[in-house]
Amino acid sequence: MKVVLTTLNAKYSHSSLALAYLSTYCQDERWQLQTREYTINDSHLNILTSLYELQADVLCFSCYIWNIDMIQRLISDIKKVQPHIFIILGGPEVSYDAADVIKDNPAVDLIIRGEGEQSLLEVLEALYYHNPLEPIPGITFYCNNRIINTVDRLPLTNLDSIPSPYENPDQLHYYNNRIIYYETSRGCPHNCSYCISSTIHSLRYFSLERVKQDLAFLIGQGVRQIKFVDRTFNANEDRAREIMQYVLSLPGETRFHFEIGAASLTPDMLAFLAQVAADRFDFEIGIQSTCEKTLQSINRKVNIEKLMHNIRRLQQETKIHLHVDLIAGLPYGNYEQFQISFNEVYSLKADVIQLGFLKMLKGTLIREQESLYNYQYQDKAPYQVLANKFINFTEMSWLLRIEELLDRYYNQGDYTCSLNYLASIIYSGNAFQFWEDFALYWQEGNLFSRSHRRETAYTIISNFVRAINPQRFPVFQEMLKFDYLNSGRPTVLPEGIYSHNPADDRERLYDFIKDRRFVQQYLPEFIELSPGEIRRRLYLEWMQINLGDFKYINQPRPVFFVYEAGRKRPIKIFQLD
Repeated sequence: MKVVLTTLNAKYSHSSLALAYLSTYCQDERWQLQTREYTINDSHLNILTSLYELQADVLCFSCYIWNIDMIQRLISDIKKVQPHIFIILGGPEVSYDAADVIKDNPAVDLIIRGEGEQSLLEVLEALYYHNPLEPIPGITFYCNNRIINTVDRLPLTNLDSIPSPYENPDQLHYYNNRIIYYETSRGCPHNCSYCISSTIHSLRYFSLERVKQDLAFLIGQGVRQIKFVDRTFNANEDRAREIMQYVLSLPGETRFHFEIGAASLTPDMLAFLAQVAADRFDFEIGIQSTCEKTLQSINRKVNIEKLMHNIRRLQQETKIHLHVDLIAGLPYGNYEQFQISFNEVYSLKADVIQLGFLKMLKGTLIREQESLYNYQYQDKAPYQVLANKFINFTEMSWLLRIEELLDRYYNQGDYTCSLNYLASIIYSGNAFQFWEDFALYWQEGNLFSRSHRRETAYTIISNFVRAINPQRFPVFQEMLKFDYLNSGRPTVLPEGIYSHNPADDRERLYDFIKDRRFVQQYLPEFIELSPGEIRRRLYLEWMQINLGDFKYINQPRPVFFVYEAGRKRPIKIFQLD
């Protein structure tokens, strides 16, 4: 019996932890088992051909909101060319309405509901020995003209019984240039009504010994990034800190991503995090809303003042990359209230602001409450909210435009100085008003419908500020110029950003780098290089801001940007008096 486990990831850089666990748990000498991962950007026919060529007897798909439509097309087509293949679906997108999925998709033979390791193994054993499926908990299937739902399966209590999917060095080549997902626990201590994790009412942990063994192996293999998928990694702070300390004690440059509850961070934990070096930890923190009535309505029990206070401390006292989340479309979140939440979250100056939109996921309480709040949402995955009794679609569409600009400008991290100046000075702290005005500028200029080069994006925001506030433009363009030079080595400045360089700037640059005292003082690492080699690493721009405090100065002063091959940002920036 040949078994194939497969899924469609959202991006090439992603990998499937579900398939990794299922594969290791269900490996058995009685059958041949292999995995195949594709992406939603791959051609339908290419995936279909690839799966057909495997000639599987049993084909299992892991289903999520981002891939369910493509999977439904695939299973329909593959059943036509392999009518005797046995097709199994699993995952959150089919676990909560399994009977309806089978009714609507005749190609589906069986659905595994909830956690799949034990159920899949028992299904494969039943198929191998031609035994009945009815005794197996947690499955739904069609038999004798009726759909059978067996009793729910209790969650796996001993997570260490799942063999590690990362213990074989020969398999790690697959993860080159991909994110490795890792979990130290299953379940969530919270009960937020919009979240699929609220349907799992037990919080279980892998043993610390197992976790440390896995992480030591992965870090030792030089893995680039490990993303922990624990819903609240610091639910047990002592355990979380022990794992963090352990990974930092190991040699290597692996980067780690955690989803944390910031409100519960203790002073001791914050003091520890202040010692973590840059480029090691990324924190994703769900704020969702700062409106107390909204938080209460979604069963999100959090001290919002403490949450915001701790995020400020993380931003000010640590070198951790911070990603914060807001959700539009929640109960009581009208357009005006969302502006308030947005401005409060924006003031935190996190590295990334994820403006997300509520999705009415299957199995969640908020989906059961759709009539209570008059939710209008997409019939097909991802079930994104279009409107509710508090916010209409016109308002939601403006938030969608703002989200696109946030991702293009703010979340890239390339406009820090200029965006800070815009929000704090030109818009007097009303960041939402700026993004709303900027979205209107894009809309009126028909800019959303076109692609734009990096330089063009700078020109657009430059022209926007020149149009709305010409008095502030000279200062703003210096901020924008600095951001542009700090985000990558230029060839020329973008159109609309003016240079103050003297006519003989090239000759002056060579005069600087030919001066051994200048090189010794400012570029000692280049002391052995020739002037020509140094020149290839430098960019000189006369600027009307003081780099010490970023205040405007009347007389332009030379600023040196030192670049290194293979690195996006300059490795050094300095200004001469």
